[in-house]
Amino acid sequence: MKNRRRPSVQVTPLIEDEGLFKREVRDVPVELVPVFSRNNRGDLVVKGIVSPGAEIEVVFAGRRLREAAGLVERMKNLRAQGARAALNGHEAMMQIRQLRLPVQVRGAWRLRFEPDASGWEVKSYQLIAAQWAFTDLEGYTVLAGWPPVEPEDRVQDRAREARARQVAAKAAQAARQSPDA
Repeated sequence: MKNRRRPSVQVTPLIEDEGLFKREVRDVPVELVPVFSRNNRGDLVVKGIVSPGAEIEVVFAGRRLREAAGLVERMKNLRAQGARAALNGHEAMMQIRQLRLPVQVRGAWRLRFEPDASGWEVKSYQLIAAQWAFTDLEGYTVLAGWPPVEPEDRVQDRAREARARQVAAKAAQAARQSPDA
């Protein structure tokens, strides 16, 4: 299969965000589990839990990957705390999925279908993160990432301005024709 990806020097924030955020961007509360991986594009993929206990993947892609360093560090600290608690005999910390970091993610949902061991297609959800907020070790809220870049729609802007001029002209004409004036 031919690789149709652009070279990274040609990818602007607008092009990147048009590819990532094809659906509506929304706020989603997620509990991240310190289980990390990378996809074939080199993006950071973190396991997460959303209400009512559904497991998802949260993807930190492109230029937002560098911004996720603070979140990764916080999750490594969470994992180390869980390991210390497990050594002290805390039963709940024996499983890594019990370690969860609440994060408010602003992003877009992406649906994926992957074959399971028997060949059946299994549906899974990914949340592509644009911005996220979490609490650091000192208790301060950290906001990271960038909102998706919106394309400049000059045609729509010109049409909106033309409609505003037409409405103003009609209002002026109505005012001149009014018997009260």
